[in-house]
Amino acid sequence: MKPKVPESDLWTCPKCGRQFARRGQSHSCRAFPLEKHFEHKPAGRLLYEVLRKAVKRHIGDFKIESLECCIHFVSRFTFAAVKIYKDKIWVDFSLSRKIKNKRIIQSVQMSANRYLYAVDIIKEDDIDEALMAWIQEAHDKKREKVETT
Repeated sequence: MKPKVPESDLWTCPKCGRQFARRGQSHSCRAFPLEKHFEHKPAGRLLYEVLRKAVKRHIGDFKIESLECCIHFVSRFTFAAVKIYKDKIWVDFSLSRKIKNKRIIQSVQMSANRYLYAVDIIKEDDIDEALMAWIQEAHDKKREKVETT
């Protein structure tokens, strides 16, 4: 497992102020108002708030970065991204292991040891211990064996 990057070693983009573990990290400096993600999407907003609070309970404090494409949950790096829809939210996260689970709606192998996963959240009950464990793992960057359920 790679060691965590100390906060003091993070590179700060001089244009937008976002912080990254790699100097010169490719990114968009374009800010997007958080509230715009929720326009005409009350159910999506409610699910987002439930998720945000659940992640805060499990992980502690983290930053919110609102980008045009999605909302990032950030500690030293982005550990989850949320897209708001009218009647659901889409959450993606990356892990250092392969997951086979019926809840995973999209899976992309990013590198030899990095997998990007997406999960739809349609109801509050979808924000459960299994999802929180995956998000916690994405936050902590743990390496585990293949999980099958």
